[in-house]
Amino acid sequence: MFDYWGKAKPVDGGSSAWHLLPFHSLDVAAAGTVYIERSPQIRALLQYRLGLPEAQLLPWIGFWLALHDLGKFATTFQGQREDILQRVQQRICRHQYSERHDTLGMLLWLALQEDAAAEAWFGPATDDLLEGLCFWARAMTGHHGQPPREFAKALDPHFQYPFDQRAALEFVQAMRGMFLSDIDFEHPCFADPRRFLNVSRQLSWWLAGVAVLADWIGSNQSHFPYRSQAQDLATYWQTARQAAGRALSEVGVLPVPARPAMAFHQLFPHIQHPSPLQAWASQVALSTGGQIHLLEDVTGAGKTEAAMMLTHRLMSQGLAEGFYMGLPTMATANAMYGRLSSFYECLFDGMASLSLANGQRDLVAAFAESVLQPGQTERDGHQLDDTATARCTAWLADHNKRALLAPAGAGTIDQALMAVLQGKHQSLRLLGLFRKVLIVDEVHACDAYMQGVLEQVLRAHASVGGSAILLSATLPQRMKQALLDAFAEGGGQLVPASSETRYPLVTSWSFAEPGRLDSLAMPTRADVQRTVDVRYLADIDEVVEGIRAALAEGRCVCWMRNTVAEALDAHARFAAELTPDRLMLFHARFSLGDRLDMEGRILQHFGSQSTPSLRQGRLVIATQVAEQSLDADWDLVVSDLAPIDRLIQRAGRLQRHRRSGAGERLADPSQPDGRGRACLWVHGPRWQELPSATWVKDAFPKSAKVYPHHGQLWLTARLLQEGQLRMPEDARRLIESVFGQDAELPASLMQNAVQVEGKAMSEASESQSNTIKLASGYQRGITDWWDDARTPSRLGEPSVDVVLACWEGGRLRPWDASRPEHAWAYSTVRVPQRLIAEAAEPEDEEALAAWRQAQFSLPDQGKWSILLALRSGDFGWQGAALMKQGDRQIRRDWVYDPLSGLKPLSS
Repeated sequence: MFDYWGKAKPVDGGSSAWHLLPFHSLDVAAAGTVYIERSPQIRALLQYRLGLPEAQLLPWIGFWLALHDLGKFATTFQGQREDILQRVQQRICRHQYSERHDTLGMLLWLALQEDAAAEAWFGPATDDLLEGLCFWARAMTGHHGQPPREFAKALDPHFQYPFDQRAALEFVQAMRGMFLSDIDFEHPCFADPRRFLNVSRQLSWWLAGVAVLADWIGSNQSHFPYRSQAQDLATYWQTARQAAGRALSEVGVLPVPARPAMAFHQLFPHIQHPSPLQAWASQVALSTGGQIHLLEDVTGAGKTEAAMMLTHRLMSQGLAEGFYMGLPTMATANAMYGRLSSFYECLFDGMASLSLANGQRDLVAAFAESVLQPGQTERDGHQLDDTATARCTAWLADHNKRALLAPAGAGTIDQALMAVLQGKHQSLRLLGLFRKVLIVDEVHACDAYMQGVLEQVLRAHASVGGSAILLSATLPQRMKQALLDAFAEGGGQLVPASSETRYPLVTSWSFAEPGRLDSLAMPTRADVQRTVDVRYLADIDEVVEGIRAALAEGRCVCWMRNTVAEALDAHARFAAELTPDRLMLFHARFSLGDRLDMEGRILQHFGSQSTPSLRQGRLVIATQVAEQSLDADWDLVVSDLAPIDRLIQRAGRLQRHRRSGAGERLADPSQPDGRGRACLWVHGPRWQELPSATWVKDAFPKSAKVYPHHGQLWLTARLLQEGQLRMPEDARRLIESVFGQDAELPASLMQNAVQVEGKAMSEASESQSNTIKLASGYQRGITDWWDDARTPSRLGEPSVDVVLACWEGGRLRPWDASRPEHAWAYSTVRVPQRLIAEAAEPEDEEALAAWRQAQFSLPDQGKWSILLALRSGDFGWQGAALMKQGDRQIRRDWVYDPLSGLKPLSS
C-alpha cells in the first residue's frame, strides 16, 4: 500500500513530488474527526441519530473518511504520473484514466463487500448491514461534491490484478485495525440493520459535506506536507491529528461560542427607539428546538434588526451556532455586509480574527478571507482530475460561497438554494447551513421555481433541528402557508392553517408545540406609516420633463427601469445635459468591483447620512438592483410599471429618511417630512379598462418579457388609478388583489394568464425534479447532477460570468487589479448567454498565448466563465465576444466603462 501516491505535484526545489496515499487518507480522516470533535452540535446529531457514544463515533467516522480515496489504488489513476508509477512500482499503465477515482472507489467498495461479509468486518450482522454501509461509502467516495456513479460493475481495466486489489485490501484491513478494533458491533446501532439503513441514509447528506470539507483541509500542503517515505501508520496518525488541530484552528469553519443575551440597545446603540417589531423580537418567549418566524411589515420598519435580535437570542440560548442571511440579489447581499458589520462581533465571544474592515469593498473581502484558505495548488498538468486544492480554490473564489461556511454570513439566496439542488458541492452547502439560523430577506421575490426549491431547503434545514426567519414587506397568503408547511414537513409534523389577514403580522411555529401557530398583529412605527400619492403616466416625454423639472428645483431623483436596455436608453436621454457626478447608472452589468464602487457612491449621495449638497440635483437611473435592501432615499422616485409587490419595494426608496425641505436629516422621527407628501410616479401603458391582449407588449416590449404575467400588471395598474398607496393599511389588500386566487382579469388577458400560470406550475414541478430527495439518501437518481457553475438555482434566461481583462504590455491583467488576491472575482460581470455565448480568441499567436495564460489563471480556468479581453480604443475599453444567432456564431464588439458598465458597441 505504500507504493501508491495520493497527492502529486511537479518536482520543485527538491521537495517530495508525491504524498503517499495512506498518509493522505489519514490526513483527511484527521481533519474530519477533529472537525466533528470540535463541532458539538453536529457531533450531538450524529451521536443521537446513531446512538453511538463519542468514544466510538469518532473512530467509526475516521474509518470511513480514511477510505474516501479508495479509488486511487487503481492503476489507471496512478498512471497519470507514469514517472512515479515506474519509479515506485516498476510497472506501466496500459489503459486510459477514463473513470474518476470517486466512482472507482465506490466500485472497489462494492467489490470488497464479499470479503466484509465473509469475515464479519462489522460484527455478526455485517451481511445485513451492507446496504446501510453503502451510504457511508457513497458519502465518503463522493468527496468531489457529487455522489459517485455506480453503473460500472467491473474492476477491470481500472484496477490491475492482483496488485491494486491486494494493496487496497491491505490498506482497508490496516484502517480496520486502527479505527474499528474497539467498536462494539453488538451495540444497538448495529443490531437493527433496518434502522441503521434509515439513519445512514438520512445522515449521508451531511456526512458527504464533512467528507468534502475534510478533503479540502487535509489536502492543504501548508499543514500536511508531502511524505514519500513509508513509516508506521499509528505514528503518522498522531502527526496528522496534530496538524489537523492546527489547521482547524485557522480555517474559520468551526462554531464559535455565542455571547450571553444582550438587550436590544446593546446590539443596536444607534437605534434609540425600537420599533414594535424590534421590541417583540427582544421579548417574545422562544421555544426550544427548531422554529420558524415570518415577519411581515412595511419597508423601513426594521425587519433586519428584528431578525438579528431573534437570531442573537436563539444563539445565546444554545439553539443555533450562527446565521446565514440569504438575499435576492448580489447588490442586496453586498449592501447587507455593511449593515452586519456594526453588530457582527457582538454576537460571538472571541471573533477578533473575523473583525471586518471599513469600506464596502474591503468588508466583503475581509469577511470572505477569514474562511478556509485553500493552500497552494499542485498545478500538475498530468492529473486529469481536479485536485482537492484546485476545487477548493475555485469554489472559494466566489465570496458568497465562503460566507455560507463561516459562522455567520450574508450572500445571495442562491447559495442556500443550491444546498438542495443536485449540483456539485450541494452537500458542503447543506453542511454550511447546519445549526445556523437561516434568514431569508425579501422572500416574496421568489418565483414559483425558487419557492419550490426554498421549500426543500426548509425541509432539509428543519430535519436536523435548524431554525428559519423569513422577512417580507408583502407576502401572499398561499405562499406563506406553503413555506410553513414545508418547514413542518422537515420534522414530520403538520402546521395549522394560517388564516390571519391583519398586517403587519408576525407568524411563529415550533416543533416543541406543533399544534400551535402564533399569529400576532403588530403595530408599525409611526414614522413609516404613510400615504404615498401615485401619478400614473403613459407618455415618456412627460416623464422626462418631470424629472428635468425636479432636478432644476434641486431635488434628487431615481428612475427605476425594468431592463438594462431601458436604463441605458434613459441614461442617453440625460447624458448630454448632466455631468457624470450628477448622473449615475446602476444596473447588474458592472464588474463586481465597479458595482461595489457605484453602490458606495449611491449610499454616499442618497444614504441615511447624506447631506443636501451631496443630494441636490442628482439623478440615478437604475434597474431592479435598487429596489431591495438598499438604504437610499430620493426626493422623487419614478418607476416603470411592475407588479404591485415590486412597486411597494420601490416606493420604500421614496422619502425613506425624514428630512427637512432642504434635504437635511431630521433627528426627531416625530417631525413630519419637510418635502411634502411623497408621490410615486409610475410610467406604464395607457390605462384601459378593457385592454387588448397586447396592452403591455405594444408599449413596453422589453418589460413584457421581464414581467410576463400581463394580467398582474393590469391589476396593478388598476389599483394605481386609486391615486394613492396607504401603508400599512392597504398592504394586504394590494397584494391579494393582484396575487390572490380571487383576482379577476379581463377576458383579453386570460390566455396570457393561463400560459404564465401553466409555466409557473411547470417550474414548481421542475423544482421537485431538480432538488435532492432527502429520503433516498446521498446517491444518484434518474436525474444527473450538474457542475457547480450550472446548477439552476433560478430558471429563466441562462447567464454566464464574463471576466474582464485589459491588454497591458503584451499581457492581460484583470480589469480590477486593486486587490491582486481576488482580482479576477472583482473583474467579473454576469451577462445573459444570448448576448455573450463564447470567447473570441485572438488571432495573433503571441496574443493567443497570453490570452490562454490569463484564462488558465482564472479560478475555474475558463471552464464556465468567458474571458473578455479589452483594449483602449476610440469608444473606451473595447473587446469582442461571440454571440449565437440561430445556428451561427456572430462576433460582436463590446465596450466597458466603470460608470456605465458593459454594453454592446453597436446593435
